[in-house]
Amino acid sequence: MADALDTVQDYVKAARVLLQDQVAPYRYPDTDLVQALSFAMLEARKQRPDLFLNSAPQNYTIVDTTKVAVDIQYRVAILYYVCGTAQLRDDENTQDSRAAGFLAKFSSAMTSMG
Repeated sequence: MADALDTVQDYVKAARVLLQDQVAPYRYPDTDLVQALSFAMLEARKQRPDLFLNSAPQNYTIVDTTKVAVDIQYRVAILYYVCGTAQLRDDENTQDSRAAGFLAKFSSAMTSMG
C-alpha cells in the first residue's frame, strides 16, 4: 500500500478503504479528507522536522494528482492521521476509540526509530 501513496488522490482513496466509506454518498467529504492530509503533514513536520528540511509546508485543497512529499516509510503513518482525524468528528463512541487508535499509530510510527 505504501508505494501507492504518492498523490493526494491516493491518500483519499486509501483512507476511504480504512474508513469503510467507499460508497457514495460518502460519510466523509473529499474536502475533509484533504484537509486532514494537510493537517497530517503539519503534524508530521512538528514531530519530525528532519524529514522536511528541504521542503516548504504544503496545503492541499483538492483531490488531484499533486505529489505528497513524504519519505516512503512514513506514508502509512500519514494515512493513519487522515483516518483518525476524519473519525474524530463522528458522534459514535466506537469511532472515538478507532480515532484514538489511528492517531496513536501515527505518533508511534513518526517517533519510532526503525
